[in-house]
Amino acid sequence: MAEAPKTLKPTFTATPALTSTPTETPTPTVTPIPTDTPTPVAPTDTPTPPPTDTSTPAPTDTPTATPPPTSPPPPTNTPGPTDTPAPSWDYQLAELYSQPTQANILSIMVAIQTHEGGFVAGLRVVGRDPNGQVTKSEVSAGEVIGYTPPSDVIKSGNVKFEPVSNYVTGTWLFHLETADGTQVSDTHPLPMDAENRSWYFIRFQPT
Repeated sequence: MAEAPKTLKPTFTATPALTSTPTETPTPTVTPIPTDTPTPVAPTDTPTPPPTDTSTPAPTDTPTATPPPTSPPPPTNTPGPTDTPAPSWDYQLAELYSQPTQANILSIMVAIQTHEGGFVAGLRVVGRDPNGQVTKSEVSAGEVIGYTPPSDVIKSGNVKFEPVSNYVTGTWLFHLETADGTQVSDTHPLPMDAENRSWYFIRFQPT
């Protein structure tokens, strides 16, 4: 008897089972723990040598009572400029005398005498009027050459001064000089008034 044909059973191919893909778990990042920054160590103090003992004076006791205010020192006088010494003249004015007169001509009698009363020859009287005009007398004689006008007082002299300008109101200036023009006395002022005229007597003597 013929074998009945075998019925082929269907072969099932095994379907692989789906494997669940595991969900990737993120790998945790390790955050480094900050390392403590070391606190700088203070530098080791260098030992300072002890100060040398200096003797300090004991404080002065402050008086408890307030002293009275002291007066300010007086101002210091600042010395002024030193005066230039005046020239040392050989002759000085010893006498100046005058009396009213009605004369129209100015005539001045001058006596240049030693301390003993003798007359000195060889000197001139120089006068400058208020306008600046200068008159020089003749040189003096060694004896009396004239007298002042008659009055209660009469003076004698050894040289006469009669200016070209005659009477001029204002201050005149007089001095003595040698025959060669060297001044030998200080300059002396003599005020005059042409409306109230006077005669004059001047005496010089050695210094």
